Parts: sequence; C-alpha cells; structure tokens
Amino acid sequence: MRPTGKGRLQSTFYMDGDRKMKRGVVILLTVMLVASSAWAGNIPEYDAVGCDWTNVFAKYTPIQFGQVIDNNIGPNGPINEYSAVFPSNPQEYFMQSAGQLFPDPCFGKFGLVSALTDAWNESVYEWYIILQMKPESDLNVNIYDCVLKHNEFSPWVAAEQTGRYRADWGQLFFIPTANPSITVKAYPGEYATPGFTSSFIMDARALPGLDLVALDDVLYTSKGIWSEGIVMVLPETGKTNISGQTMYSLKQGDRIYVKVTIPYNNSCDIRYGQDSVIVKYIGIIGTWYYGNSCP
Repeated sequence: MRPTGKGRLQSTFYMDGDRKMKRGVVILLTVMLVASSAWAGNIPEYDAVGCDWTNVFAKYTPIQFGQVIDNNIGPNGPINEYSAVFPSNPQEYFMQSAGQLFPDPCFGKFGLVSALTDAWNESVYEWYIILQMKPESDLNVNIYDCVLKHNEFSPWVAAEQTGRYRADWGQLFFIPTANPSITVKAYPGEYATPGFTSSFIMDARALPGLDLVALDDVLYTSKGIWSEGIVMVLPETGKTNISGQTMYSLKQGDRIYVKVTIPYNNSCDIRYGQDSVIVKYIGIIGTWYYGNSCP
C-alpha cells in the first residue's frame, strides 16, 4: 500500500536523503581512490658512487638491495642500472689519502678493493653521491668497513673495534678520540630547489633517542665486518639546521658528500673502498634521475 499525504511526503524525503547520501559516499570514495593513488607513489631507493647495481654490498644483499634493483623501474628502465655517468657535473667520485687499492681482507672475495689506514696513522676518505630520486623520508648513510687488529688479515681471528685496544695485562680500553669522524653535506644539483645554491651540513638523529646532531666532524665507532648506519634528517626548505644554516628540500640530482677522517691515534687497521658508503631512503615515484647505462 503506497503512503499518502504526510506519510508520502516523509517517504519521498527519506528517499531523496538516501540518494544524496549514496551520491556523497560515491564521491568520497572516488576522491579517496584518487588520493590513495597519489599517496602510494613512494618506493625504496639507494645510491652509491658509480654503478649502483654492481655495488658489492648491494649486489650480494638480494633480500633488500636486490628487491630495489628489480622493482624500482622508471620509464627508461631500472634506475639503479643507469647510474654510471650523469647529465650534470660534477660527477660522483671516491677519493682517499690512505694508499693504493688492494683486495679487501674482509670483502675482497666479493670484489671490493680498499685502501688501508693502519694503526697509529691518519687519512681521509671522501664519497660524492648523486641522488637519483627526490627523497620523501629521512636518509640513511650506511658505512661498510673492514676493521682488524694491527697487522692482521682475517676478520675470523682478528676482528677489532675502532677506538678499542687491549693492554699487555689483558684489560680492554676504549678511547673515543681514536675513532673515525664523519662529515656529511648536501650540495645542489641540476634541479635544485630555488635558493639552494651552496652546501649545508646534514643533521643526524641519534639512536636511540632521536636527538639531533650536526654531522660535522663527529665521532662514530665501527667493528669487524659490520656496517654502521646513521639516520640523517630530511631537510625542509626554510628550516635551520643545528649549525645555523638554512636548509632546502632535496631533489633528484642533488648530491650527498661524505667524509670519513681517521685520527692520528687510530688504534686498528681500517679499510674503505668506493663501495663502502651507501645512501638509502624512500623516493617519490616520477622523480627519477637517469645517468648512462652501467657496463
């Protein structure tokens, strides 16, 4: 029985309200679908000096780096296979004052060549790395080194920690100043944020606690074959870092400069090579920066 009079008007009102609600839900779902497509455009990425996909520590870590190599694919192909020579200058580089490069005693069987700084000696190692995507997250600097006791050549009998030594009577000592120090700076690239014309020092988040520390010749310790990870704050345009410098948002093509300094009172044999530093972050899909194809 169809409603009449007031009942019919109420029924019509509810039906119209129901249609409006359904229409609103459809519109909301459509907006959410479009927005979710935009929000989903983020992907893990890493960068290193030279050809990224042949980096020793990436090539032999398929459970993490291998997935990035296989799945971070832009319109011109897998981004990490196009990281040899870039359109802009200067190019990526590795420089050091330690000595000639030889097969590394920790990682040489995988292809790493490195330069030794022996105990009670000092030197400087530098990496200049181009970002191939615009970062959306904090950036990690991972440092892979070979730390051994003096005049030893196997991590399986002579692994050591930087800044650590054992006295003749057996007591272990740790001297903070005998550890390496690290400096990290960001440099503008081909597509730098407007106003980003000179370098600034990167800040780090101390672990644990996440307190901010300026990566300006600060000490860190490393041991044996294990990598050390430093979490760097994602810079934001207009904000000031711990050093009082104005920061700018990083973009694809910008550069990360890493310098490791070994002090004169170094207590161990420590080695680094070109592949020893990797920058890791989450990149924004669509911001790929291609270099030439790797050999």
